[in-house]
Amino acid sequence: MKRVVLGLVMSLLLAAPAQAYTPPELYVRAQRWDTHEETGPWIALAGAPALNYLGGYEIGYKLQASGAQNNFQTVALTIVNVPDGTPTQPSNETPYCVGRAGTPGTIVPAGPELQFEGDGTYTVKVAIGDTTASGCLAGPSTTRSFTVPVRVAPSLVGRPLRFRVDPLPGDPFVGVRAPVPAGGEADVRCALDGTVAPDGSVTGKRTVPDPSFSHPTVAEFVFSRPGTWLCNARGTADGQDENRDTVRFGTPWSAPISIEVGSDFRYLEGKILKPRAKRPKLTFRAEWPAEAQGGRGSVKLYRVTGCTRTRYKLRKAGTFRARFGAKRVAIPVRRARAGYFIARFAFGGTHFLRPMPFTGPIRLGVQRGKLNALSTSEFSGACSG
Repeated sequence: MKRVVLGLVMSLLLAAPAQAYTPPELYVRAQRWDTHEETGPWIALAGAPALNYLGGYEIGYKLQASGAQNNFQTVALTIVNVPDGTPTQPSNETPYCVGRAGTPGTIVPAGPELQFEGDGTYTVKVAIGDTTASGCLAGPSTTRSFTVPVRVAPSLVGRPLRFRVDPLPGDPFVGVRAPVPAGGEADVRCALDGTVAPDGSVTGKRTVPDPSFSHPTVAEFVFSRPGTWLCNARGTADGQDENRDTVRFGTPWSAPISIEVGSDFRYLEGKILKPRAKRPKLTFRAEWPAEAQGGRGSVKLYRVTGCTRTRYKLRKAGTFRARFGAKRVAIPVRRARAGYFIARFAFGGTHFLRPMPFTGPIRLGVQRGKLNALSTSEFSGACSG
């Protein structure tokens, strides 16, 4: 009789329904979607937290008592919404029930990680159910949200020069840069005479650097020419599209900053105009003609009166000046009847181009009433006899 009663009791226990589930408590933590590396603690989703992280997010829930062995239960994670309104989560495109077990109250993952899809609000739904394959989808559920408010802004470091005659001591960084956001990359974009495009990026006559990649810095030598540049920045993170191809997601572009990029002056010597005239002209073409326009070019002219073993003996023949036009500067000088001369050229500077002191030597000679530019070997006659 006792065995019969005991058997009935055991049958009733085994047939007893599992403990009823309640809407699960949800949590989130920063975790990379690609390497599954944990980077932060669990945070309750009930408070709609903000995560300053671009690498990915894991949704968790507290295990409940199921009445099954080891508290086995099933759970499903649904991505309800992402900032752009169209979730691109190939690892969780269709919600499905996954089994979980362990001590009640333990926080465990509710499904695959979410990848970053832009700044804004992410909304998720987690449903819990019994041990059947689809039981969790109809079970109690909780819907919660969290936000990603990452913003990346550029800053100017030093005064950028497209070209420097003398590098700065210690080779410090000069240019535009942005801080690298946690879990992602910084992307700086600059445009010459730029404007803001509809997507928030900058566009203009020339854009640097290569937009195919994210660049946290734009060093001064990357700017293709001196001028006024508009720069802004954003944060980016790689993810996957529906075909599991790599795609780059970004935060909104920052407000732009306007910067001026200058350059040290460089030039090419040109032809001598009207070489037989009493006032022939020495011409010089600037590397950046538009930026040089209006700047003053100067020539100091010296006659060679003799030579020592190490240098020429020079007597000043005059200083001559003119201003750069749209393409070049033509500086009139006084032509002597004959002799050898050395000219030195200087540039007075403009808004974008720094002044250049007198350089040289430019070797000249007057023979048979004509002013000519001479090579080093041709100029050797200045010291003969």
